[in-house]
Amino acid sequence: MQERYPCCVNNLLTTDDICLFLNGRVIFSTRIPIEGDEEIGIQDNTIVYMRLKGENIKKISPEVFLTQNPIELLKGVTIVNIQIPMINYFWDIINLNKSQMGKDFTLFVQKGTISERLYDGVYFMNKDQIFIGKNTQIKPCCVLDAESGPIYVGDYVTISPNTTVEGPAYIGNHSVIQPNAKLRGGTNIGELCKIGGEIVNTIFHGQSNKQHDGFFGDSYIGSWVNIGASTVNSNLLNTYGDIKVTLGNDILSTGHMFLGMAMGDNTKTAINTTIMTGSVFGFACNIIAPTYPPKYLPSFAWYSHHGIKVYTLEKALHVAKIAMKRRNKEMTPTEEQLFTMVFQLTEKERNSQ
Repeated sequence: MQERYPCCVNNLLTTDDICLFLNGRVIFSTRIPIEGDEEIGIQDNTIVYMRLKGENIKKISPEVFLTQNPIELLKGVTIVNIQIPMINYFWDIINLNKSQMGKDFTLFVQKGTISERLYDGVYFMNKDQIFIGKNTQIKPCCVLDAESGPIYVGDYVTISPNTTVEGPAYIGNHSVIQPNAKLRGGTNIGELCKIGGEIVNTIFHGQSNKQHDGFFGDSYIGSWVNIGASTVNSNLLNTYGDIKVTLGNDILSTGHMFLGMAMGDNTKTAINTTIMTGSVFGFACNIIAPTYPPKYLPSFAWYSHHGIKVYTLEKALHVAKIAMKRRNKEMTPTEEQLFTMVFQLTEKERNSQ
């Protein structure tokens, strides 16, 4: 975080001024005031926020959150029970995706702007809910339909001919949408992605590619992912039943009828891969047997017709560095260290499969 963003990250102040700590898993709908008495907001024994000052700030550190209950160290601080949306599992993000996109548009954009040069044959529906960034190209025969939610298109984006975008939708800077794409409501694309096929209510983090035909729905996709041509995922059971997800050794009921999958950073699929409802693929997995991989693959899993093997750290790092060089980026020592730590932290889980 400190390397990617030129600001202080979790540098706790030794000051008498008030500090406000916010839980990054919480979806805040109202501002928590910085000023006020010391206070800890909790929900179901989970800290939502803490407003502290002086000596109490000095009692808090990242190590404390990992090894202790901070509330035990802050006796005397007022505890407030609140109810607020909180992310516990990846499907919570997917479930809130559409509504949050609408709220973000209202908060940061308020009213649409279409100022770039447009090709003939581009159609906008509900223009006030459409924002187009600078130096963006929208080619002929594209339809941007914001009647069901806002559409935000960033800077230097290319939307190729015959594409349909339904709101709510977000397309990040420098991304490319391939010809004939169908981006349905809830498509949320990070920067420098290349996306094609049919997408619905799916989040792609930056630098990921799904360039070819194939359906992805109700899914959460990490960074530096490459999805092979005609890869598809299921987001609905034939029984219309509750979708269950395997996380490690636990099988969890999601309570959702629609749910696709989660795919970790640096994971790749072969062409024609068919992914089952509620699947989870970890960090740096390589799926080269296209038909029905297991619903759960631990990080650094190499899945083929011969079953699951370990994707060695050396090989996975080598491939990740090649992928970054193709985007004119170099893996930093910090990123390589983090990559290695993920391998080490997930080793026990891989060995138990």
